[in-house]
Amino acid sequence: MAKILVIDDHAVNRELIVALAGYEGHEAFEAGDGAEGLAIVRAQRPQLVICDILMPNVDGYEFVRRLRADPEIAHTRVIFYTANYQEREVRNLAGILGVSRILVKPCNPDEIVRTMNEVLAEAAKESPPASDSEFEREHLRVLTDKLAAKAEELERRAADLAGEVETRKLAEKQLRRVLRARKVMAECNRTLVRATDERRLLADMCRFLVEIGNYGIAWVSLAWHDADCTVETVAAAGEGAALLKSFRFSWGDNACGNGPVGEAVRTREPQVVHDIATDPRVGRWREAALGRGYQATAVLPLVFENEAFGVLCIVTREKQAFDTDELDLLGELADDIAYGIHTLRARVVQQRTEETLRLRNRAIDESINAIVISAADRDADNPVLYVNPAFTLMTGYAPEEIVGRNTRLLIGSDWDQPDIERLREAVRRGRDARVTLRCYRKDGSLFWNEVSLASMHDPSGRVSHFISIFNDLTDRKRYEAELEQQANHDALTGLANRNLLNDRLQQAMIHAQRNAGGVAVMLLDIDRFKLINDSLGHAVGDELICEVGRRLAACVRQGDTVARLGGDEFMIVMSELWAESDAASLASKVLQAVSAPMKLSGHEMVVTGSLGVALYPRDGESAAALVKNADVAMYRAKEQGRNDFRFYAPEMNARMLERLELENGLRRALDQGELELHYQPKVELANGRVVGAEALIRWRHPILGMVSPADFIPLAEETGLIVPIGEWVINTACRQLKAWREEGLTGVSVAVNVSARQFQQEDLVGVLDEALRASDVPARQLHLEVTESGVMSNPERTIVILRTLKDIGVLVSLDDFGTGYSSLNYLKRFLIDSVKIDQSFVADLTTSSEDAAIARMVISLAHSLNQTVVAEGVETEAQLDFLRRHRCDEMQGYLYSRPLPAADFANLMRNGGCMPLSPATRLH
Repeated sequence: MAKILVIDDHAVNRELIVALAGYEGHEAFEAGDGAEGLAIVRAQRPQLVICDILMPNVDGYEFVRRLRADPEIAHTRVIFYTANYQEREVRNLAGILGVSRILVKPCNPDEIVRTMNEVLAEAAKESPPASDSEFEREHLRVLTDKLAAKAEELERRAADLAGEVETRKLAEKQLRRVLRARKVMAECNRTLVRATDERRLLADMCRFLVEIGNYGIAWVSLAWHDADCTVETVAAAGEGAALLKSFRFSWGDNACGNGPVGEAVRTREPQVVHDIATDPRVGRWREAALGRGYQATAVLPLVFENEAFGVLCIVTREKQAFDTDELDLLGELADDIAYGIHTLRARVVQQRTEETLRLRNRAIDESINAIVISAADRDADNPVLYVNPAFTLMTGYAPEEIVGRNTRLLIGSDWDQPDIERLREAVRRGRDARVTLRCYRKDGSLFWNEVSLASMHDPSGRVSHFISIFNDLTDRKRYEAELEQQANHDALTGLANRNLLNDRLQQAMIHAQRNAGGVAVMLLDIDRFKLINDSLGHAVGDELICEVGRRLAACVRQGDTVARLGGDEFMIVMSELWAESDAASLASKVLQAVSAPMKLSGHEMVVTGSLGVALYPRDGESAAALVKNADVAMYRAKEQGRNDFRFYAPEMNARMLERLELENGLRRALDQGELELHYQPKVELANGRVVGAEALIRWRHPILGMVSPADFIPLAEETGLIVPIGEWVINTACRQLKAWREEGLTGVSVAVNVSARQFQQEDLVGVLDEALRASDVPARQLHLEVTESGVMSNPERTIVILRTLKDIGVLVSLDDFGTGYSSLNYLKRFLIDSVKIDQSFVADLTTSSEDAAIARMVISLAHSLNQTVVAEGVETEAQLDFLRRHRCDEMQGYLYSRPLPAADFANLMRNGGCMPLSPATRLH
């Protein structure tokens, strides 16, 4: 392995040779100019230096001269790698400097490798370092060799004509011209060697011709291949050169192209005008030329490899100024200028190509898409030749792990993909293709890969390479799946939503129609879900919905559909139904699964559901009809006690229409003033005195008459109207208390019922406080009756609410006590003023020992907590006697009075408002 230094001011050129040297097993270094290269030679002592000639700071010649001047590194072998020198004289200069070879850009990589190896394999004999003076002498000799030869020839002619004075003068004049031309050529050649800019080079050529050659005007015009065949003057020097801007030249067959300029471009031959005054070709600019004393002109085409770049025009004040020898030298100068133009343009093209290649390589390297280049070699299994960094980021495979292998390793064992055969067919036929494949990263994770395959053809048309662009679609696929999930599935439970349900139901109906089968549509609604949601919070409600969804999904068969319609409603589509009993079995199974105990966020609870069933085609032949009828059946199940299911029957529609009318009427009742309060007296058992009343709402429907609270109160609770109705009750009761006080009935209190939902409202206390202030009624005259289930739904919040009510002076009664599952621990913490014994216990006091025991226990417990006990639903003297004997404080019921309108209750109070006591009671 040898050390090789590559010196070039173009990184692309260095990278090529460094790569080739690396392939051959050599160690390669890089430098951007001669000065940097000398430092690396002294530090690394390479066996071979491959050097460009034209470079900034220190060029190739100067580098070699300094190299040879240093004894320690003078024998280092050097190869010139340049695009600017092919002539024999330049090779001689390289030989003088001890340069082993000259490689001409562009050069075949195989030729570069072969030359490197030959130079390294040559004998160790060193070329003797050349001195600076020897190089300068030889350099000057090379530049002036041709001119010197011409000068010698002219000198011999001058010697032959020495005898004739006139001939001698002509020879001397010719010699001066040749020497003048030689000086110009020498300076021009030095400029050509270092030229980097075309326009600057042409301007220097014109200046040298005028300043050194003593010509009057010199200019260069370039020929363009446009529609007018324009010849544009791009550089000029000399007296009157500015006039050139006013002349239009062309190389076309037109008026502007019939002069020497156009003819020189067209014929690629020099055009000489020995006498401007008489030559007809210069008619258009003769006057301007003669006015400045110009007599002759030479127009020399700038031609390289049969391409005419333009013309070099020289004007002089001497007639017959351009003889054959001078024209030959000027022709050579024109050829050198043409070669310089070609070289500079080629360099510009090369630089642009290199820059384009560099930008393309950078674009490939920086691309966010993985790019793979493979050889179209079926025998070698189309191996990968190159992958960009994005490939490694996308797949996890480093370049060395994939280069030389086939990209099919990304597919793994997942070959059951339809696009794989399409991709194979495209590779076999050398066609382009775009496919989407499931691929797997190095760590085994799946990613969706959009592969764009492009076939590359060599000059013969044969497919030589494949370029594949990988686009990771994993995020897009995931997003599409999420969109599909959102479009067809419920966000909370993941079950089917209405869109997917309708589609599944339609498919099930079509399948049933074809096979003479049936479909069952079941609508499930969770019983009292609003109470759970309002009391325990929406988070627990959502958790309950999810748990019910999981239980329903576990009940159905594969092929059946469970969907959430919204809120607490679920629907089941049971396909392939052959008997009604199958639907009944599934309905029972669903209700049993729903009612199984569950624990949610620390709360143990048992919930039930009501379920309606509609059958296709019996109960409807459209999806909308089946869903509507299942809904009707579900409400029928609720009306008949909940936690049950009902099949749809046509008469249920009438009931649903009635219920709908009732709901719409209830919504209007508040605005139309159809609601009113009746007051049922509360009697103090110790003395029989009426001490208050319970306000009970009544609805006087304009068509139906008095509607039972048992019919519209549950409806109000389900629809949420119970809250505004409850506020109306509170405000109406307070206004009535105010009216009675103004009539002198000051000792009466009124109890209003508050639903569980209203009790948990944030603004309950505000509503009460505002109503009391507006009516100017003492707070103790207003009692709130709250059910046991209402206060126990959220005990901690209940404690806060009760404390606030106590602060404003409102009394609170616990209604329906004994029907729930109150914790005595909480009961003792509740700031309750009174407890009401539910009428279900009072009804059987005298016939049921259990109910009697419960009543006694409630009375005893309440008294121990300093609470008043009220018995409701008292209808017989025996019940009244039992309550008095066990020290119940108050009672209300039909035994004394039904609920009365406000005016009747006021009359009752004015007449004494007292229940007569039996002798036994008075004695007690």
